[in-house]
Amino acid sequence: MHVTVGRRWRLAALGACLIAAGAVSISASGTARADTTDTGGTASVSLTRSFLLGLARSNVIILPGSPTTSSYASDLDAYTLPVTGGDGEVSIFFGQVHFGGTLTFVNAKARKAVTITKVRLNFFTGALTGDLPGSAGQTALAYFGGDESTSSQPGPPATESFSASQLNLSGKAAKALNSDLHTTVFVKGTNIGTFTTTFDVSVS
Repeated sequence: MHVTVGRRWRLAALGACLIAAGAVSISASGTARADTTDTGGTASVSLTRSFLLGLARSNVIILPGSPTTSSYASDLDAYTLPVTGGDGEVSIFFGQVHFGGTLTFVNAKARKAVTITKVRLNFFTGALTGDLPGSAGQTALAYFGGDESTSSQPGPPATESFSASQLNLSGKAAKALNSDLHTTVFVKGTNIGTFTTTFDVSVS
């Protein structure tokens, strides 16, 4: 099944999920929602040529940290990360999908570096999130926008997919990166690229 979605649809689905979760919690004899576990797969964060050229003009580059890999094609630099776990479920935009690897931003001129770890897809907030140095937990890195779509396959193994044609840099990420890297190149709301993921799921 393939579905194209927008922000309004995503919020409606999330609202329905929360209502359903509330109904389960107050019903002692009811049947709980099946638990979904994400068990494998990959995600690609594809950054645009224009965004990368802007960084390069300010002496900033991005390096993938193992097991993240990078490849360039069609004016996009794709950073591919493995799925390591989570409870994300695209049918109701529930939970999070966890990814392995890191992304390191380096300002060679200023001799500063920032490594983003624990990258996640957060269906609740519609954002790609991660841990920044000195931050207390997850920070929104970029919000999904443009054309968003989901699909699922029964398998085995059962898989679910999500993609977005835009990644819009968050204000918190832009502020943190500018501060830590001693630059002003990161601007809130900049469309930095696209996102896609396909992950294996098991239901218990």
